[in-house]
Amino acid sequence: MTSDSQWMKDFRRKTVTRRVPISGILELTSRCNLKCVHCYLGPQEEQRKKRDLEMTTEEALEVIDQIVASGCLYLVITGGDPMVRKDFPEIYRYAKDQGLIVTVFCDGILVTDKMVRLFQQYPPFNIDISVYGATAETYEAVTRVPGSFRHFLRGIDRLITGGIRFSLKTVLMTLNKHELDQMRLAASKMGVKFRVDSAIFPCLPTQDHEPLDLRVEPQEAVELELSDPESLQAWVDYTEDRQETPAGEELYSCGAGVTNFYIDPMGFASPCLMTTNYRYPVGERGFDQLWQNELVQLRSKKPREGYTCNSCEMKTACTGCPAFNFQENGHEDIKSDYVCETTQHRWEAIQEARDGQVATVARRMARRSAVRQTNAVRQTNAARQDVAENRESGDSRAD
Repeated sequence: MTSDSQWMKDFRRKTVTRRVPISGILELTSRCNLKCVHCYLGPQEEQRKKRDLEMTTEEALEVIDQIVASGCLYLVITGGDPMVRKDFPEIYRYAKDQGLIVTVFCDGILVTDKMVRLFQQYPPFNIDISVYGATAETYEAVTRVPGSFRHFLRGIDRLITGGIRFSLKTVLMTLNKHELDQMRLAASKMGVKFRVDSAIFPCLPTQDHEPLDLRVEPQEAVELELSDPESLQAWVDYTEDRQETPAGEELYSCGAGVTNFYIDPMGFASPCLMTTNYRYPVGERGFDQLWQNELVQLRSKKPREGYTCNSCEMKTACTGCPAFNFQENGHEDIKSDYVCETTQHRWEAIQEARDGQVATVARRMARRSAVRQTNAVRQTNAARQDVAENRESGDSRAD
């Protein structure tokens, strides 16, 4: 009898072979109720100007019809925050009625009692909620909206009370790294899954690199990420499961344009969220025609000579891709130094963790991280003390 895991492997292989667009992202709006410092969409003031360009309710429903007809099964509905749109409940309900397995990406703040009732009636596969800190001070330093932490907690409480399945995720950055353990602990107490991502990339519309200043140094990022034994074990399992994957000659070796796609708020389709240089209007020719033609074109791209990412032994531990490369340096086949260095540290930890050493390696990562945090606090306190002494010195001279 074939196990469930083997069945899924066979299923994935068939969808790849037949190039079925089984998994998609539908971004209903780039508008959001927050103003996060790291957001890849850019300033919210600019996003609000695009409101009239967004798909209408009818257009969004038509897109859902078309992707379902082409074979879509899994759909992520996201934004911005998709709940900013008043027609979110109608679009979400319609997607569920069409048989789609729906996950919602949001910040949790707009989860009202009415929204909980919607999710109770039409259960999502998951509500994936971003958390930016364990305290109001840190959370709101990222979101730049006073009071947002309180509303975030209120939304979470509504989901828990309503029995709605959800998970938490955070983007690791210099502003919140000191509260990562607290965020993990909070998720554990809630009984929900938690994941961390150290990937921060330039603003997609403008190529502004300012968000990159928020990146945590590669070694520290890996220590923080893998200090959790479950996270480390997940990476060990993932790399072992895919270690026999052969190296291809194509530039793109992911699911973009093979099983995955992305549709933006204006109704343009791309192979994935990050491939902003491959963007085609669904309304003109229909999704299926785009899938059979334009959306597959990037799969034939070949990298320039010297591109070693696809043949790299560490590729299963890498979170980068040609689209990320393009956003960071303007070239799909020139690697991101930050991503590459992060991958090297992650790969070393994974190799050590094999042979049943996950707990030992995770503890070592945690100790290193704790030392870094202690030193950082000392440096911060010393800097504050210097500022205070200089201020007192200045005041005394003024007297």
